[in-house]
Amino acid sequence: MNKPLLLALAGLFAVAGCSAERVSNFPSYKLTVIQGNELDPRAVVSLQPGMSRDQVQLLLGTPLLRDPFHANRWDYTFNIARNGVVEDLRVLTVYFDNDQLVRAEGNAIEHAIQQLEAARPQAEQQAAAPQPAAPAPLWNVNP
Repeated sequence: MNKPLLLALAGLFAVAGCSAERVSNFPSYKLTVIQGNELDPRAVVSLQPGMSRDQVQLLLGTPLLRDPFHANRWDYTFNIARNGVVEDLRVLTVYFDNDQLVRAEGNAIEHAIQQLEAARPQAEQQAAAPQPAAPAPLWNVNP
């Protein structure tokens, strides 16, 4: 075969492979990314002024951010991103003075209250439902 024709054909395929039109027809799959501390709503609601740092850490877990320039502030953040877009972002910031909790702020508090209020009717329905009798054990404890 002709060498210039072969080079021209290879160049044509190389240029056609660089076209962006066909690539856009096949969207790439992006993972759901979950980052940060997912806070238990009961733990967030049970924060009280005067708690020590250890009590707060035991209740909420290790903070995501401990800023060395603001030693009296801990930040807990949680976000869910799907397809590169953040869908849910929750932030809780707790402030200390003399190693005692002074205040907490952020949208994670509102979210925790909403979750607990939504769970309350379900818990009341389960409590009102009759409980089935426990089955007899397969072993005899007192012979």
